[in-house]
Amino acid sequence: MSSKELDAGPAAILVETHDADLKEAALRSEVIDEQTARYTTGPPIEIDAATNKRLFWKINRRILAIQLVTYFCQSLDKGTLNFASIMGIKKDAKLVGQEYQWLGTILYVGILCGEYPMNFLLQKLPLAKMLSVNVFIWGVVVACTAASTRFPALMTVRFLLGFFESCVQPAMMLLTSMWYTREEQSLLNSLWYCMSGVQLMVGGLLAFGVSHFTNGPIKNWQLLFLVLGLVTCVWSFFIAWLLPDNPMTAKCYSEDEKRLMIERVRHNETGIQNRKYKKYQLVEALKDPFVWCCILLITVANLIIGGLGVFSNLIIQQFGFSLLQTQLLNIAQGAWLIIVMIGSAQACQKSGQTCLMMIIWSIPAMVGTIVILIVKPNPSNSGGMLIAFYCTQFFCAQGNMIISLITRNIAGQTKKGATMTFVFIGWSVGNLIAPQIFQEKDAPRYLPGFLVHVVIYGVYVALVVLTRVVLMARNRRKDAEVSEVSHDLAFQDLTDTENPNFRYVY
Repeated sequence: MSSKELDAGPAAILVETHDADLKEAALRSEVIDEQTARYTTGPPIEIDAATNKRLFWKINRRILAIQLVTYFCQSLDKGTLNFASIMGIKKDAKLVGQEYQWLGTILYVGILCGEYPMNFLLQKLPLAKMLSVNVFIWGVVVACTAASTRFPALMTVRFLLGFFESCVQPAMMLLTSMWYTREEQSLLNSLWYCMSGVQLMVGGLLAFGVSHFTNGPIKNWQLLFLVLGLVTCVWSFFIAWLLPDNPMTAKCYSEDEKRLMIERVRHNETGIQNRKYKKYQLVEALKDPFVWCCILLITVANLIIGGLGVFSNLIIQQFGFSLLQTQLLNIAQGAWLIIVMIGSAQACQKSGQTCLMMIIWSIPAMVGTIVILIVKPNPSNSGGMLIAFYCTQFFCAQGNMIISLITRNIAGQTKKGATMTFVFIGWSVGNLIAPQIFQEKDAPRYLPGFLVHVVIYGVYVALVVLTRVVLMARNRRKDAEVSEVSHDLAFQDLTDTENPNFRYVY
């Protein structure tokens, strides 16, 4: 050690080492494409509250509107099987044993197969064009489901539907991280998931109307698939026309607006866009305990959410409701789901305690499941049983809160893309297993399936606690290394662990 280093002391050596680490990280992340650099170089710009609000709503009118309608189409097309389940599809397609359950499972096998290629292509190709092509293709697949009247054909179209729908979640997460601040993302993610409630309301009303179509050349459930598929195909053209690929190429905004819109997300510390693949970020994602916590959380949560989504109408009908009553009750269920989603987002945003809200929102679902287990349905308690089932819908908000954790706590374009791939693989695995928890031999009450759900709740809560502990420990370590946070590295495509200014939210 030199005399100069001895005179400087340990503190100076620590600062010098830290500066060297920052230089090395910057060198690894120096490649920002020219398009991005044009808007991100230079000192930070101060944006007053009124301008920020104006930009926020201007973005919402285009970006958020397209996101919501696209997510609505996906939820409706994916959930049409649930409506068709009590409209005669099982009888008309001669489904026996676990074949209906497999129609729920195969969709997520398709999503699982599509996750890697879709995430890879989204990083390499223009996002809006990629999304619109996939939406058009899956619309065609949904329409073709009307012609599928046997189990093998239905399995084929359901697999293809899952494969082409697999682009939606990663595309939405990329859009949100490019256009919105971390504070806004939690509420916006909940609005996506509210589309599940909207699809229950609109789908239930549409299914109620179509259920009256009984003497036509095709079955009523076939008409439902045909109409929804064609509507989705039409919407794909609007995506291609209206959605910009990123803030830098958005012709719908002025140059000054684009610069300010990009400046809004500087404090995210998650970057805007970088098409260069960085192997070290992939390796970091694979080794990151937080990433694995998110994978396990989404997998375990969807063991419950996926089963409830496929079987909700069958479960409600066995409480003593008729076909038409059950279809109409989807409207009430959808409205309740929207309240649950928005409530969870508001609670997370105002409290700043996402992990705590995840635990609290699990409690009503546990209570509702236990009631379904121990109370036998009869004509006098059908209303109470319906309320118990609606309590289980609290757990559907977990998907929104998990995605919120990911979008706000993962930085680095390659790491973010890899994490999204891993997480949605877990999401697919949870959903493809979920329908099999409800065995046909246990119909109509499916008590063993609900007993498994109780165990899953316990595992899930333990994982949430572990995730919070991991993130708290990371923030303590970062605060010890760098006490004063700046945002001069915000657009350098650094990962959350290598950026000293990044702080985790939980």
